[in-house]
Amino acid sequence: MRHSVVKALGYLAVVVVMALGATRAAAQSVCATPSCTNGGTPTQCANRAAPRTPTVMLTSSGVNFVFDPSNPKIEPGDCITWKAANVTHSSTGAGCADDATCGAPPIGGCQYDTGNISSGAANPTATCFYDSGTFPAGTGQGYYCRIHASPTTGTMRGTLMVTTPIDLTLDKVIATSSVKLSWTGGGVTGDVTYKVAKNSAGDPLFPTATTTTLNPDGGTTGTTFTDTGELSSATTKYYLVRNKQTNEP
Repeated sequence: MRHSVVKALGYLAVVVVMALGATRAAAQSVCATPSCTNGGTPTQCANRAAPRTPTVMLTSSGVNFVFDPSNPKIEPGDCITWKAANVTHSSTGAGCADDATCGAPPIGGCQYDTGNISSGAANPTATCFYDSGTFPAGTGQGYYCRIHASPTTGTMRGTLMVTTPIDLTLDKVIATSSVKLSWTGGGVTGDVTYKVAKNSAGDPLFPTATTTTLNPDGGTTGTTFTDTGELSSATTKYYLVRNKQTNEP
């Protein structure tokens, strides 16, 4: 008799990025807060399932520099990877020094700062951890690029949206040999939408090669997902439900 092991995860994740050379990294991240690692990954963001950490592109739209998506959604205590697609940018929260050169350590009260992220770097990213004390559930926190905007002006601004936690449960439907997920939480006012990640190779880190991204039952606004026939498989499956970002189909 074959046995099937099916495991469900809430919004869990990992991001793996290469490190810059020490000299280059230091030059780009003098003003970075301890919660952010320029060209690398903070310890709080390591060893997570890959779909959990969204990537926000620091890029352009027409003649304007923008963040894409500009209103990323995370759960409390999650992370974001910021990636410069052209020139040098930053992602900077409230209360930080408005210093385009990133030439001094972060000042007290600075929510977060990625440091300057150069598109020409070997790894043009910074990953930041957003603790639930500073970024509690149900809040929206403004951010901007110090180089191309200010907290109140310019196109390169956005809002970091912190949702409530996604609480995921799993049931086995013996009659149809199916797995059924259901969940509550997540989403923000006017945008309560989800994506489901499924790993078919028994890997809880959800590597891209063996992970499929799917819509819930009935579309992205659904709060259930039925995987018909999966109980008959001998392979361990992992499932993860996360917020859908606004730049996703």
